[in-house]
Amino acid sequence: MKKLIKNQPAILFIIFAVIAVFSISAYTGVINKAPSHGKHSSSNYKHGGPINFNTSLNNKYFYDDKQVYLLVDLKAERVAAAKERTPLNISIVIDRSGSMADKNKLEFVKKSVKYIIDQAERDDYVSVVTYDDYVDVLQRSSKIDDKYDLNEMISRLQPGGFTNLSDGMFEGYDQVNKTYKKGYVNRVLLLSDGLANRGITDRHKLADMVREKNRRDGITISTFGVGNDFNENLMADIADYGKGNYYYIKNSSDIPEIFASEMNGVRNMVGQGTKIKIRYPKEYLSLNHVYGYPYEIEGDFVVIDFKDVFSEQNKSVLLKFDITRKIDRKLDFESELTYEDVTSNLNTILESRLCTLEPAADRTEYEKGYDENVRQNAAVFEANEIMEQALKDADDGKWDDARLKIQSSKDYMSGQMNEVAPSPEMKRQLDNINRYSEELESAETKTEDEKKEMQKSGKYDNYNTRKKNQ
Repeated sequence: MKKLIKNQPAILFIIFAVIAVFSISAYTGVINKAPSHGKHSSSNYKHGGPINFNTSLNNKYFYDDKQVYLLVDLKAERVAAAKERTPLNISIVIDRSGSMADKNKLEFVKKSVKYIIDQAERDDYVSVVTYDDYVDVLQRSSKIDDKYDLNEMISRLQPGGFTNLSDGMFEGYDQVNKTYKKGYVNRVLLLSDGLANRGITDRHKLADMVREKNRRDGITISTFGVGNDFNENLMADIADYGKGNYYYIKNSSDIPEIFASEMNGVRNMVGQGTKIKIRYPKEYLSLNHVYGYPYEIEGDFVVIDFKDVFSEQNKSVLLKFDITRKIDRKLDFESELTYEDVTSNLNTILESRLCTLEPAADRTEYEKGYDENVRQNAAVFEANEIMEQALKDADDGKWDDARLKIQSSKDYMSGQMNEVAPSPEMKRQLDNINRYSEELESAETKTEDEKKEMQKSGKYDNYNTRKKNQ
């Protein structure tokens, strides 16, 4: 007994050590086993940031459907006017190929770049890259000490040879990457008026490379197509996979205004690294289509990566699922939004939402379960997709096929307007369809330049409706 008491401190130490080990193991087990989706308890996450996040189903009940729609909506709050503007880390990549001499395109670009330089603040990083056959770095990424000298160099730019868009673009990425900063708008601004005919020219390969750049480095890209000779499919793809904006600039004189609009928009960022993850019941549903933005599959999740979200931006994604077996129980759709709050010390915000689909008792209960907003959005996205197919047929010179599809899109949208109250977006999409339908009637008699303008305008209208751009 005396020996036991003599060794009491050692025994107590062992007991406490064993308890500590079991406690740590139990805690680790809870963390490892806890669902990673929508159930974060880490103190690193906060709630209630500047981005509002909602999800909803087209109907909360299942009766005899073959498909289910899930709508994901983001709405960024307006940033107070007194808030300090978001600093920039941008690379302006300018096409100086020979065709830029037409209609004073290069002169208007020079004016635009000078505007950006004049607006640059002391914390902004700016680089200027030009390209034709070759690439030249006019200004390496840095804070601008002497705006006058840089503007003088820009003034001396002259049109050159061919269009090595890929090398110019990737040099822009490299410049931004060298001075990458969290909380900054890290973005490439790529301008071109012609077809990429040097370097990498394949549309899909370039889009894949841009996607990888965005995933790895977190740098976004906006594209500006000028006139009617650039590849609008390529420029839209680059912007889509690069998480930026695409602009079709019909008239050279509009270049400065559109550049200014882009720069003013990105000056008020609210969320960085913005990402949505969605988990759905795979034993009952298969993913048919995702409308609005590119997506990826990561394990059990559908992932939409927006990267940067700016003041008052709206972003909507619609997921369409095929029902693969009769739904006989409640099904959960779990969605999670994460981003770094640029308005509050880059705190990581986490928001979770849950939608439930359950079998209806009868047709009457089912009819009461519709969500009109989701149905309106589904109508817009479905009609938008049919119009995209018509535009593709027209690209291939299949005019009759294009007319049949555009009529199908028109009939579909008109039918939907009889089912639900027409939203402004539905009316806008129908206007796009009708406008393109009129142009399409005389497609064979148009000049080549008129056909190019018809296609670019039709695609641009469709793109802006899909992205909810004004």
